[in-house]
Amino acid sequence: MTREFFTTTHNNQLEFLKEGELYYSKYVELIKKAHTSIHLQTYIFLFDDFGTRVASELKKAALRGVKVYLLVDGIGSKDLSVKVEIDLVNSGVYFCRFNSFKLKWFHKLGRRLHHKVLLIDEQVAIVGGINVQTEETLPPQLDFAILIEGPLIVEMANYCKIVFKKAYTEPNLLNFVVSKHTQNFEKNGYKARILVNDWLLGRSKITQQYAQRTTTAKDQITIINPYFFPRRKFMRQLSAAALRGVRVRLILPKHSDWPTYILASEHLYNYFLKANVEIYQWTTSKLHGKLATVDNNWTTIGSFNLNYTSYQQNLEMNIDIISSEYTKIINTEIESIIKNGCKKIDQDDFNGNAPLKIKIKRFFFYLVLSFIASLSIALTYKEGHSKIFNLINVTRFILSLSILIIIISSLLIFLIYQLYNGFFIF
Repeated sequence: MTREFFTTTHNNQLEFLKEGELYYSKYVELIKKAHTSIHLQTYIFLFDDFGTRVASELKKAALRGVKVYLLVDGIGSKDLSVKVEIDLVNSGVYFCRFNSFKLKWFHKLGRRLHHKVLLIDEQVAIVGGINVQTEETLPPQLDFAILIEGPLIVEMANYCKIVFKKAYTEPNLLNFVVSKHTQNFEKNGYKARILVNDWLLGRSKITQQYAQRTTTAKDQITIINPYFFPRRKFMRQLSAAALRGVRVRLILPKHSDWPTYILASEHLYNYFLKANVEIYQWTTSKLHGKLATVDNNWTTIGSFNLNYTSYQQNLEMNIDIISSEYTKIINTEIESIIKNGCKKIDQDDFNGNAPLKIKIKRFFFYLVLSFIASLSIALTYKEGHSKIFNLINVTRFILSLSILIIIISSLLIFLIYQLYNGFFIF
Protein backbone atom coordinates (compact mmCIF):
# COMPACT_ATOMS: atom_id res chain seq x y z
CA MET A 1 0.00 0.00 0.00
CA THR A 2 1.54 3.29 -1.10
CA ARG A 3 1.56 6.62 0.72
CA GLU A 4 -1.43 7.60 -1.43
CA PHE A 5 -3.23 4.59 0.08
CA PHE A 6 -6.72 4.93 -1.27
CA THR A 7 -8.43 4.99 -4.65
CA THR A 8 -11.86 6.21 -5.66
CA THR A 9 -14.32 3.31 -5.72
CA HIS A 10 -17.76 2.92 -7.28
CA ASN A 11 -20.99 1.13 -6.33
CA ASN A 12 -20.74 1.72 -2.57
CA GLN A 13 -23.92 1.43 -0.52
CA LEU A 14 -24.11 4.23 2.06
CA GLU A 15 -26.43 4.99 4.97
CA PHE A 16 -26.26 8.25 6.91
CA LEU A 17 -26.47 7.79 10.69
CA LYS A 18 -26.98 10.16 13.61
CA GLU A 19 -26.12 9.48 17.23
CA GLY A 20 -28.88 8.14 19.46
CA GLU A 21 -30.37 4.84 20.59
CA LEU A 22 -31.07 3.70 17.01
CA TYR A 23 -27.39 4.17 16.23
CA TYR A 24 -26.28 2.31 19.38
CA SER A 25 -28.61 -0.60 18.57
CA LYS A 26 -27.41 -0.86 14.97
CA TYR A 27 -23.77 -0.76 16.12
CA VAL A 28 -24.25 -3.57 18.65
CA GLU A 29 -26.31 -5.63 16.20
CA LEU A 30 -23.50 -5.56 13.64
CA ILE A 31 -21.08 -6.93 16.23
CA LYS A 32 -23.56 -9.70 17.08
CA LYS A 33 -23.70 -10.75 13.43
CA ALA A 34 -19.91 -10.98 12.96
CA HIS A 35 -18.64 -14.35 11.68
CA THR A 36 -14.93 -13.94 10.97
CA SER A 37 -13.44 -10.64 12.14
CA ILE A 38 -14.08 -7.37 13.95
CA HIS A 39 -11.85 -4.28 13.86
CA LEU A 40 -12.89 -1.55 16.29
CA GLN A 41 -10.68 1.55 16.46
CA THR A 42 -11.81 4.56 18.49
CA TYR A 43 -10.61 7.57 20.44
CA ILE A 44 -12.89 7.07 23.46
CA PHE A 45 -14.10 3.73 24.76
CA LEU A 46 -16.02 4.41 27.96
CA PHE A 47 -17.37 1.55 30.05
CA ASP A 48 -20.83 3.09 30.40
CA ASP A 49 -24.15 1.69 29.13
CA PHE A 50 -23.19 1.68 25.43
CA GLY A 51 -19.58 0.74 26.13
CA THR A 52 -20.67 -2.15 28.37
CA ARG A 53 -22.97 -3.49 25.64
CA VAL A 54 -20.20 -3.24 23.06
CA ALA A 55 -17.60 -4.89 25.32
CA SER A 56 -19.98 -7.72 26.14
CA GLU A 57 -20.64 -8.46 22.47
CA LEU A 58 -16.93 -8.25 21.62
CA LYS A 59 -16.18 -10.88 24.27
CA LYS A 60 -18.99 -13.12 23.01
CA ALA A 61 -17.71 -12.77 19.46
CA ALA A 62 -14.15 -13.70 20.47
CA LEU A 63 -15.39 -16.72 22.43
CA ARG A 64 -17.28 -18.02 19.37
CA GLY A 65 -14.15 -17.82 17.26
CA VAL A 66 -14.34 -14.36 15.69
CA LYS A 67 -11.00 -12.55 15.48
CA VAL A 68 -11.54 -9.31 17.44
CA TYR A 69 -9.03 -6.44 17.23
CA LEU A 70 -9.74 -3.53 19.59
CA LEU A 71 -7.59 -0.40 19.40
CA VAL A 72 -8.36 2.53 21.71
CA ASP A 73 -6.46 5.76 22.20
CA GLY A 74 -4.14 5.77 25.21
CA ILE A 75 -5.28 9.19 26.41
CA GLY A 76 -8.84 9.39 25.05
CA SER A 77 -9.66 6.03 26.68
CA LYS A 78 -7.60 6.54 29.85
CA ASP A 79 -10.72 5.87 31.96
CA LEU A 80 -11.09 2.36 30.54
CA SER A 81 -9.83 0.29 33.45
CA VAL A 82 -7.13 -2.35 33.37
CA LYS A 83 -9.72 -4.76 34.81
CA VAL A 84 -11.90 -4.34 31.71
CA GLU A 85 -8.83 -4.69 29.50
CA ILE A 86 -7.79 -7.97 31.18
CA ASP A 87 -11.34 -9.29 30.92
CA LEU A 88 -11.37 -8.57 27.17
CA VAL A 89 -7.94 -10.14 26.62
CA ASN A 90 -8.87 -13.25 28.62
CA SER A 91 -11.88 -13.66 26.32
CA GLY A 92 -9.58 -13.72 23.30
CA VAL A 93 -9.75 -10.08 22.19
CA TYR A 94 -6.57 -8.57 20.72
CA PHE A 95 -6.47 -5.35 22.76
CA CYS A 96 -4.13 -2.38 22.39
CA ARG A 97 -3.89 1.17 23.72
CA PHE A 98 -2.60 3.52 21.03
CA ASN A 99 0.39 5.65 22.02
CA SER A 100 0.00 5.44 25.79
CA PHE A 101 2.20 7.87 27.68
CA LYS A 102 5.80 6.68 27.85
CA LEU A 103 8.86 8.87 28.22
CA LYS A 104 10.60 7.28 25.25
CA TRP A 105 7.57 8.26 23.10
CA PHE A 106 7.43 11.81 24.46
CA HIS A 107 8.04 13.24 20.99
CA LYS A 108 4.87 11.46 19.83
CA LEU A 109 2.67 12.39 22.79
CA GLY A 110 0.54 14.68 20.63
CA ARG A 111 -0.16 11.92 18.10
CA ARG A 112 -3.59 10.52 18.93
CA LEU A 113 -5.87 7.90 17.40
CA HIS A 114 -8.90 10.06 16.67
CA HIS A 115 -10.67 8.15 13.90
CA LYS A 116 -13.68 5.97 14.73
CA VAL A 117 -14.06 2.76 12.73
CA LEU A 118 -16.08 -0.41 13.20
CA LEU A 119 -15.35 -3.01 10.51
CA ILE A 120 -17.27 -6.30 10.49
CA ASP A 121 -16.15 -9.37 8.51
CA GLU A 122 -14.40 -7.00 6.08
CA GLN A 123 -17.82 -6.54 4.49
CA VAL A 124 -19.53 -3.66 6.29
CA ALA A 125 -18.22 -0.69 8.28
CA ILE A 126 -19.33 2.31 10.31
CA VAL A 127 -17.06 5.37 10.08
CA GLY A 128 -17.65 8.81 11.58
CA GLY A 129 -17.20 10.98 14.63
CA ILE A 130 -19.09 8.94 17.24
CA ASN A 131 -17.09 7.41 20.09
CA VAL A 132 -17.99 4.30 22.07
CA GLN A 133 -19.72 6.13 24.89
CA THR A 134 -23.31 6.85 25.80
CA GLU A 135 -24.59 10.32 25.07
CA GLU A 136 -26.95 10.81 28.00
CA THR A 137 -28.13 14.34 27.32
CA LEU A 138 -31.64 14.89 25.97
CA PRO A 139 -31.78 15.56 23.15
CA PRO A 140 -28.58 13.65 22.30
CA GLN A 141 -25.59 15.51 20.93
CA LEU A 142 -25.52 16.06 17.19
CA ASP A 143 -23.01 13.61 15.76
CA PHE A 144 -22.75 11.68 12.51
CA ALA A 145 -21.46 8.45 11.01
CA ILE A 146 -21.88 6.57 7.78
CA LEU A 147 -22.53 2.86 7.24
CA ILE A 148 -20.69 1.48 4.22
CA GLU A 149 -20.87 -1.67 2.13
CA GLY A 150 -18.97 -2.07 -1.12
CA PRO A 151 -15.50 -2.04 -2.70
CA LEU A 152 -14.29 0.76 -0.43
CA ILE A 153 -14.23 -1.79 2.42
CA VAL A 154 -11.32 -3.69 0.85
CA GLU A 155 -8.92 -0.75 1.31
CA MET A 156 -10.34 0.06 4.74
CA ALA A 157 -9.60 -3.46 5.95
CA ASN A 158 -6.00 -3.22 4.79
CA TYR A 159 -5.54 0.15 6.51
CA CYS A 160 -7.07 -1.01 9.80
CA LYS A 161 -4.65 -3.95 9.85
CA ILE A 162 -1.66 -1.67 9.22
CA VAL A 163 -2.67 0.74 12.02
CA PHE A 164 -3.31 -2.06 14.50
CA LYS A 165 -0.11 -3.94 13.66
CA LYS A 166 2.04 -0.82 14.12
CA ALA A 167 0.42 -0.07 17.48
CA TYR A 168 0.38 -3.63 18.86
CA THR A 169 3.24 -4.49 21.22
CA GLU A 170 3.71 -8.02 19.83
CA PRO A 171 2.84 -7.76 16.11
CA ASN A 172 4.37 -11.19 15.34
CA LEU A 173 1.62 -12.81 17.42
CA LEU A 174 -1.17 -11.30 15.33
CA ASN A 175 -3.20 -13.63 13.20
CA PHE A 176 -5.25 -11.57 10.79
CA VAL A 177 -8.06 -13.23 8.91
CA VAL A 178 -7.22 -13.60 5.21
CA SER A 179 -9.70 -11.54 3.22
CA LYS A 180 -12.02 -13.33 0.81
CA HIS A 181 -13.67 -10.40 -0.84
CA THR A 182 -16.16 -11.04 -3.58
CA GLN A 183 -16.45 -8.60 -6.43
CA ASN A 184 -20.19 -9.01 -6.85
CA PHE A 185 -21.00 -5.64 -5.33
CA GLU A 186 -24.39 -4.11 -5.87
CA LYS A 187 -24.57 -1.74 -8.79
CA ASN A 188 -25.99 1.78 -8.78
CA GLY A 189 -24.17 2.65 -5.56
CA TYR A 190 -22.14 5.76 -4.83
CA LYS A 191 -18.66 6.91 -5.80
CA ALA A 192 -16.58 7.28 -2.63
CA ARG A 193 -13.10 7.05 -1.19
CA ILE A 194 -11.32 6.99 2.15
CA LEU A 195 -9.13 9.94 3.14
CA VAL A 196 -6.79 9.99 6.11
CA ASN A 197 -4.68 12.51 7.96
CA ASP A 198 -1.54 11.28 9.69
CA TRP A 199 0.85 14.20 9.47
CA LEU A 200 3.74 12.42 11.16
CA LEU A 201 3.82 9.97 8.27
CA GLY A 202 3.31 12.69 5.67
CA ARG A 203 -0.39 12.10 5.03
CA SER A 204 -2.67 15.13 4.92
CA LYS A 205 -5.27 14.16 2.34
CA ILE A 206 -8.26 15.46 4.32
CA THR A 207 -6.58 18.83 4.80
CA GLN A 208 -5.72 18.98 1.11
CA GLN A 209 -9.21 18.03 0.00
CA TYR A 210 -10.84 20.71 2.15
CA ALA A 211 -8.49 23.30 0.64
CA GLN A 212 -8.99 22.12 -2.93
CA ARG A 213 -12.77 21.97 -2.72
CA THR A 214 -12.94 25.38 -1.06
CA THR A 215 -10.73 27.14 -3.60
CA THR A 216 -12.63 25.68 -6.57
CA ALA A 217 -16.18 26.02 -5.15
CA LYS A 218 -18.64 27.83 -7.39
CA ASP A 219 -22.02 27.76 -5.63
CA GLN A 220 -22.01 26.76 -1.98
CA ILE A 221 -19.90 25.51 0.92
CA THR A 222 -21.49 24.24 4.13
CA ILE A 223 -19.35 23.06 7.05
CA ILE A 224 -20.49 21.54 10.34
CA ASN A 225 -17.65 21.35 12.84
CA PRO A 226 -17.54 21.30 16.66
CA TYR A 227 -13.96 22.37 17.34
CA PHE A 228 -13.46 25.13 14.80
CA PHE A 229 -10.02 26.70 14.98
CA PRO A 230 -8.68 26.51 11.42
CA ARG A 231 -5.39 27.57 9.94
CA ARG A 232 -5.17 31.15 8.74
CA LYS A 233 -4.64 29.87 5.21
CA PHE A 234 -7.96 28.01 5.27
CA MET A 235 -9.67 31.03 6.84
CA ARG A 236 -8.49 33.10 3.88
CA GLN A 237 -9.72 30.44 1.45
CA LEU A 238 -13.20 30.45 2.99
CA SER A 239 -13.29 34.23 3.02
CA ALA A 240 -12.15 34.42 -0.61
CA ALA A 241 -14.87 31.96 -1.64
CA ALA A 242 -17.55 34.08 0.03
CA LEU A 243 -16.22 37.28 -1.52
CA ARG A 244 -16.38 35.79 -5.02
CA GLY A 245 -20.06 34.96 -4.55
CA VAL A 246 -20.04 31.44 -3.11
CA ARG A 247 -22.58 30.95 -0.34
CA VAL A 248 -20.48 29.87 2.65
CA ARG A 249 -22.21 28.57 5.78
CA LEU A 250 -20.58 27.51 9.05
CA ILE A 251 -22.62 25.53 11.57
CA LEU A 252 -20.78 25.66 14.89
CA PRO A 253 -21.65 24.80 18.51
CA LYS A 254 -23.31 26.96 21.13
CA HIS A 255 -22.71 24.28 23.79
CA SER A 256 -19.65 22.07 24.18
CA ASP A 257 -17.80 19.77 26.56
CA TRP A 258 -15.02 22.34 26.14
CA PRO A 259 -16.67 25.79 26.57
CA THR A 260 -13.36 27.66 26.31
CA TYR A 261 -13.00 26.29 22.78
CA ILE A 262 -16.25 27.99 21.79
CA LEU A 263 -15.00 31.30 23.18
CA ALA A 264 -11.74 30.99 21.24
CA SER A 265 -13.66 30.12 18.09
CA GLU A 266 -16.05 33.04 18.56
CA HIS A 267 -13.06 35.39 18.45
CA LEU A 268 -12.80 34.45 14.75
CA TYR A 269 -16.45 35.21 13.91
CA ASN A 270 -15.90 38.85 12.96
CA TYR A 271 -13.35 37.89 10.32
CA PHE A 272 -15.87 35.63 8.61
CA LEU A 273 -18.93 37.83 9.08
CA LYS A 274 -17.15 40.74 7.39
CA ALA A 275 -16.63 38.50 4.34
CA ASN A 276 -20.37 37.63 4.20
CA VAL A 277 -19.87 34.13 5.57
CA GLU A 278 -23.06 32.92 7.28
CA ILE A 279 -22.55 31.56 10.78
CA TYR A 280 -25.12 29.44 12.61
CA GLN A 281 -24.85 28.08 16.14
CA TRP A 282 -26.44 24.74 16.98
CA THR A 283 -28.31 25.52 20.21
CA THR A 284 -30.41 22.40 20.87
CA SER A 285 -27.66 20.18 22.32
CA LYS A 286 -23.93 19.65 22.09
CA LEU A 287 -22.45 19.49 18.61
CA HIS A 288 -19.85 16.82 17.90
CA GLY A 289 -20.47 15.94 14.24
CA LYS A 290 -18.07 16.75 11.42
CA LEU A 291 -19.24 17.03 7.83
CA ALA A 292 -19.10 19.34 4.84
CA THR A 293 -20.71 19.67 1.42
CA VAL A 294 -19.55 21.68 -1.59
CA ASP A 295 -21.41 22.60 -4.81
CA ASN A 296 -24.07 19.91 -4.35
CA ASN A 297 -21.71 17.20 -5.62
CA TRP A 298 -19.24 16.49 -2.79
CA THR A 299 -19.72 15.39 0.82
CA THR A 300 -17.19 14.49 3.48
CA ILE A 301 -18.08 12.83 6.81
CA GLY A 302 -15.73 11.57 9.49
CA SER A 303 -13.60 12.41 12.51
CA PHE A 304 -11.69 15.43 11.16
CA ASN A 305 -11.96 18.72 13.03
CA LEU A 306 -10.88 21.97 11.46
CA ASN A 307 -8.15 22.59 14.01
CA TYR A 308 -4.46 22.06 14.50
CA THR A 309 -4.67 18.71 16.28
CA SER A 310 -6.52 17.21 13.32
CA TYR A 311 -4.23 18.96 10.84
CA GLN A 312 -0.90 17.92 12.32
CA GLN A 313 -1.27 15.37 15.11
CA ASN A 314 -4.16 12.95 15.02
CA LEU A 315 -4.89 9.92 12.91
CA GLU A 316 -8.13 10.98 11.22
CA MET A 317 -10.42 9.29 8.72
CA ASN A 318 -13.12 10.80 6.53
CA ILE A 319 -15.28 9.28 3.83
CA ASP A 320 -15.50 11.45 0.72
CA ILE A 321 -18.60 10.94 -1.40
CA ILE A 322 -18.48 12.29 -4.94
CA SER A 323 -22.16 12.22 -5.84
CA SER A 324 -24.77 14.91 -6.50
CA GLU A 325 -27.53 12.48 -5.53
CA TYR A 326 -26.04 11.68 -2.12
CA THR A 327 -25.04 15.27 -1.45
CA LYS A 328 -28.68 16.24 -1.96
CA ILE A 329 -29.60 13.76 0.79
CA ILE A 330 -27.05 15.30 3.17
CA ASN A 331 -28.05 18.86 2.25
CA THR A 332 -31.65 18.00 3.14
CA GLU A 333 -30.37 16.90 6.57
CA ILE A 334 -28.40 20.14 6.89
CA GLU A 335 -31.44 22.28 6.09
CA SER A 336 -33.39 20.43 8.78
CA ILE A 337 -30.56 21.00 11.27
CA ILE A 338 -30.52 24.74 10.52
CA LYS A 339 -34.30 25.07 10.64
CA ASN A 340 -34.90 23.06 13.79
CA GLY A 341 -31.91 23.76 16.00
CA CYS A 342 -29.78 26.69 14.89
CA LYS A 343 -29.59 30.40 15.53
CA LYS A 344 -28.05 32.62 12.86
CA ILE A 345 -25.36 35.00 14.11
CA ASP A 346 -26.01 38.65 13.27
CA GLN A 347 -22.82 40.69 13.02
CA ASP A 348 -24.20 43.87 14.63
CA ASP A 349 -25.90 41.95 17.41
CA PHE A 350 -22.84 39.73 17.96
CA ASN A 351 -20.54 42.73 18.34
CA GLY A 352 -22.86 45.26 19.95
CA ASN A 353 -24.50 43.15 22.65
CA ALA A 354 -21.43 41.25 23.85
CA PRO A 355 -20.23 42.52 27.26
CA LEU A 356 -16.62 43.60 27.52
CA LYS A 357 -15.77 40.68 29.78
CA ILE A 358 -16.98 38.23 27.09
CA LYS A 359 -14.84 39.93 24.45
CA ILE A 360 -11.83 39.71 26.78
CA LYS A 361 -12.53 36.03 27.42
CA ARG A 362 -12.75 35.31 23.70
CA PHE A 363 -9.45 36.99 22.97
CA PHE A 364 -7.72 35.42 25.96
CA PHE A 365 -8.78 31.87 25.12
CA TYR A 366 -7.93 32.50 21.47
CA LEU A 367 -4.37 33.26 22.60
CA VAL A 368 -4.25 30.28 24.95
CA LEU A 369 -5.55 27.90 22.29
CA SER A 370 -3.06 29.26 19.76
CA PHE A 371 -0.16 28.55 22.10
CA ILE A 372 -1.51 25.14 23.10
CA ALA A 373 -1.65 24.28 19.41
CA SER A 374 1.92 25.43 18.98
CA LEU A 375 3.01 23.41 22.02
CA SER A 376 1.31 20.22 20.93
CA ILE A 377 2.66 20.45 17.39
CA ALA A 378 6.12 20.95 18.82
CA LEU A 379 5.78 17.57 20.56
CA THR A 380 5.57 15.80 17.19
CA TYR A 381 7.79 15.40 14.20
CA LYS A 382 7.49 13.67 10.85
CA GLU A 383 9.33 10.39 10.48
CA GLY A 384 12.51 10.81 8.47
CA HIS A 385 13.16 14.39 9.52
CA SER A 386 16.69 15.40 10.42
CA LYS A 387 18.13 16.10 13.87
CA ILE A 388 18.20 19.80 12.98
CA PHE A 389 14.46 19.76 12.36
CA ASN A 390 13.86 18.02 15.68
CA LEU A 391 16.08 20.55 17.46
CA ILE A 392 14.00 23.35 15.94
CA ASN A 393 10.86 21.63 17.23
CA VAL A 394 12.31 21.36 20.74
CA THR A 395 13.22 25.06 20.63
CA ARG A 396 9.69 25.86 19.47
CA PHE A 397 8.31 23.83 22.37
CA ILE A 398 10.42 25.69 24.95
CA LEU A 399 9.56 29.12 23.52
CA SER A 400 5.85 28.32 23.29
CA LEU A 401 5.77 26.98 26.83
CA SER A 402 7.58 30.09 28.10
CA ILE A 403 5.10 32.41 26.38
CA LEU A 404 2.15 30.39 27.71
CA ILE A 405 3.53 30.61 31.25
CA ILE A 406 3.88 34.39 30.86
CA ILE A 407 0.25 34.67 29.67
CA ILE A 408 -1.10 32.57 32.54
CA SER A 409 1.04 34.44 35.09
CA SER A 410 -0.19 37.78 33.74
CA LEU A 411 -3.79 36.61 34.01
CA LEU A 412 -3.30 35.48 37.61
CA ILE A 413 -1.74 38.82 38.54
CA PHE A 414 -4.63 40.61 36.84
CA LEU A 415 -7.24 38.50 38.66
CA ILE A 416 -5.55 39.02 42.03
CA TYR A 417 -5.47 42.75 41.38
CA GLN A 418 -9.17 42.79 40.45
CA LEU A 419 -10.13 40.76 43.51
CA TYR A 420 -8.07 43.07 45.75
CA ASN A 421 -9.95 46.05 44.35
CA GLY A 422 -13.34 44.37 44.68
CA PHE A 423 -14.00 43.96 40.99
CA PHE A 424 -13.98 40.52 39.37
CA ILE A 425 -14.32 40.73 35.58
CA PHE A 426 -14.69 36.99 35.07
